[in-house]
Amino acid sequence: MSFTSHLQATNLMVVGAKSPVDRRRKALERVNKELSRGKYETALSLVKQLKGKHGCLSAFASAKLLPKKSPVLDTLGGLIDSVSRSFESVSAEANSVKKFQEHKAITSPSEEDWFAVVQHESGHFLVGYLLGVLPRRYEIPNLEAMRDNVTGRVEFVGFEFLKQVGAANQFMKDDVDLSVSQGYISSKTLNNFSCVILGGMVTEHMLFGYSEGFYSDVVKLNNVLQWRGFTEMEKAAHIRWAASNTVSLLHSYNEARVSLAKAMAKAKPIGACIEAIESAISRHYM
Repeated sequence: MSFTSHLQATNLMVVGAKSPVDRRRKALERVNKELSRGKYETALSLVKQLKGKHGCLSAFASAKLLPKKSPVLDTLGGLIDSVSRSFESVSAEANSVKKFQEHKAITSPSEEDWFAVVQHESGHFLVGYLLGVLPRRYEIPNLEAMRDNVTGRVEFVGFEFLKQVGAANQFMKDDVDLSVSQGYISSKTLNNFSCVILGGMVTEHMLFGYSEGFYSDVVKLNNVLQWRGFTEMEKAAHIRWAASNTVSLLHSYNEARVSLAKAMAKAKPIGACIEAIESAISRHYM
């Protein structure tokens, strides 16, 4: 083969070759398609398959939670204390229906409020993804929608048990025997959910030093722990443990969360948000 022929063949091979990033993006388009069809388990199966392929999804389900009695890093102890106190404070206020309704009636949201919502939801999304909980849908409301009390949200595959919790909570309000309304989910699911639900509040504390108090997150976690039959002491210990893990994750992967927040602010599809996470982690952590 002549030098010219060899060069042409080499160029064809380079043009035809796909990088791991290209393959990942193509595969994530399939994930988007399945999510848009409501085929959440199929989408999750695809993501799990991609995790097993070299150079595809290395960050999904890569995080490991600390054991219950692990010591807290001194550098993060203050932040963990702050989050725990904030949760307790919001939880106490959420017990008052009047205060809960007053909190929702924010009629003049600003650009700063919108920015905080984006950061908050990115915390939920990232923690879930790192723990292997696939986000299936999210919403970042614009300012006009926020004036109508539309809130941000991220929904996850595997948290469908929340419907059972809602029904059980109604039983409790109706004074039905508590033992009838207690439910079961695995410890792994409970632990993952607890960290994911705290992801927004922890992100706010990291960025602003406080949380605006997203009542719905606190109410959800309180309801789930009540549904599981936790005592107040058990609940406090569990929340602090979950806060410790969530703080550690978001502190370690802050660059990935920043990249994710930028994608979410532009209403990018789930696949593009995952790409933002994976690209940031490959740049900064590998």
